[in-house]
Amino acid sequence: MTSGLEWVRGAAGDTCLQGAHVTRASDLLFLSSRARFEPGQAIRGGIPVIFPWFGDDPERRGRGAHGFARRKPWRLLEREERDGDLRLLLELVEDAETLALWPHRFRARLEAHFGADLRVRFEVENTGDAPLRYEEALHTYLAVGDVRQVELRGLEKVRYVDKLQAFAEQPAAGAPLRFTGPVDRVYLDTAAACELVDPVLGRRLAIEKQGSRTTVVWNPWSEAAARMADLGDEWPRFACVESANTGEHAVELAPGASHALVVRVRKL
Repeated sequence: MTSGLEWVRGAAGDTCLQGAHVTRASDLLFLSSRARFEPGQAIRGGIPVIFPWFGDDPERRGRGAHGFARRKPWRLLEREERDGDLRLLLELVEDAETLALWPHRFRARLEAHFGADLRVRFEVENTGDAPLRYEEALHTYLAVGDVRQVELRGLEKVRYVDKLQAFAEQPAAGAPLRFTGPVDRVYLDTAAACELVDPVLGRRLAIEKQGSRTTVVWNPWSEAAARMADLGDEWPRFACVESANTGEHAVELAPGASHALVVRVRKL
């Protein structure tokens, strides 16, 4: 799992310094057995950090999907381990490579707490002298027994954009989400917590967030997953419930200002 990458490991969880990428937090997260642990390659599973754009390059300049933060090496600032719990603080700032892709100065910090639950705080500060606008997501792959049997609660009253239906906006479904095929939805203007009910693993997970007005739900299903060399037939083992700020809810920061996105995952 090394392949030239640096890791911070503890009893409660593991984090790769490339992307400040949490790959293990007890048994809460899915990590593909086919994931590529190589410099510059995104890791399939865990919690990829999406920044400063979400999805395909919005300017169509050939920049990679989901921004550059998940592919860049971050600096470990602090590590504290006590009674089996682990706390990490990592940092990414602009460099020549990021400025060529996105011409803004910034300081991004990710703080992760591993213990009875998982807490992740992603903060961005505008260190430049001009306003900036960015999208972000903590692209959380939650481990499930079988995605075809889970139920996601908490978004019943929320409108959403369906990326599989030409990005058409859809009204609130009025019922919990059951995964019966590919799902790629961006739920809008919501700060709601979600609950993932998993009868196969016999558990319920709460996904709580702060500083987020968008929730993204994703599973590619069998046909699309078969085209992903780093996923394949493992698609039934996760449901992505992503705390985000995308599209109309992108973050705008004045010089010197900062914004924090916080996620907590816990068993009920």
